[in-house]
Formats: sequence, C-alpha cells, structure tokens
Amino acid sequence: MSFTNCITVLTARGITEILNSGGSQAWRLDATHVAKLPYLVCVQNSKKDWGSQEAKHHHAFMIGKISGVSRSPENAKRWIINIDSYAEIDIPEQWDGNRNPVSYRKLEDMGIDISKVDFKPLSKEDSSALNAIKDEDEYDEYEEDSNGVRPINLKEAKAGLALYFGVNEDDIQITIKG
Repeated sequence: MSFTNCITVLTARGITEILNSGGSQAWRLDATHVAKLPYLVCVQNSKKDWGSQEAKHHHAFMIGKISGVSRSPENAKRWIINIDSYAEIDIPEQWDGNRNPVSYRKLEDMGIDISKVDFKPLSKEDSSALNAIKDEDEYDEYEEDSNGVRPINLKEAKAGLALYFGVNEDDIQITIKG
C-alpha cells in the first residue's frame, strides 16, 4: 500500500528563485504534517503576473528533499518548505485545477520513480538563504544576564517582532537612541 509521500505546490516562482531561497515559500499549511513528508514537488503556475516562471504552465519542474519547514521570511504567518537537495523534472499536466495551491500526493501517481531521480545537493552558492544563516558562535563571548537575556542583532530582533505581531519583517522599523 502506498501512502502520501510528497507535498505538491502550484507556484509562480521558478527553480532559480526557489533554489536561491533554499525552498518554496510562502505557504499556508500544516507545518508539522509537511515536516514529516520526504519530498516537495513544484508545479509551475505561469498565469500570474508576478514571480519568476521558468517552466511550462502546470508542468512539475522540480522535486526536492524536504529538510524542514520554517516561518517564511516574506510573511511570518506563512511557511517555507526547506530543501537540502533537488532534481529538475518536466512532467506535464500536474495540476487538477484545484483552487488550493497546496496538495498532498503520491509520487507514483505523478509518474515519478524516486529510484531514478538524481538529486543534486543544494549548495551555498545556490542558496542565498543558506548564506544568510548567522554564525551561531557570534555571541559566544556574551553570557545571558540573570533574566536569561542574551544580545541579539537587528535581523534577529526584526524576525522575532515580525512573528509576534504577525507582519512582514520589512514592516518592522527599529530606532535606537543611545
């Protein structure tokens, strides 16, 4: 018996933009459920006037190995499906017209034989998101104060405030008076 083993997304973003982001975003989904799935399949939506479409409309153009799910840097109320490796594919007619751009499917039903997929690792050159990961040792010289507070940088502060207030990080402005 075969179980659902992938999340399929209908996206206006092309493979270059997805690789540069380290995954596909900004989705409304059950992050706990998606994090348990092994694969992400991206299907092109070229009927949008935004994004960076590179494949034919309704063609599955990429499969990725899911490495995790995290809050989208674009919208704190949405998620990015992170990948650590990927393969380019070209399978036509992979969207059934469903208005929800997220679906859960079986690779076999899409004509994908996972044993024949040649995954490439997502390199740091491919992913600016991976390059943006801060060095965890950056604040090792500082210790937490008696309340458990440690120094943070502006990027961390903006990310935390965006999550708290449910807004985009770009909408957070921080003024420091010293």
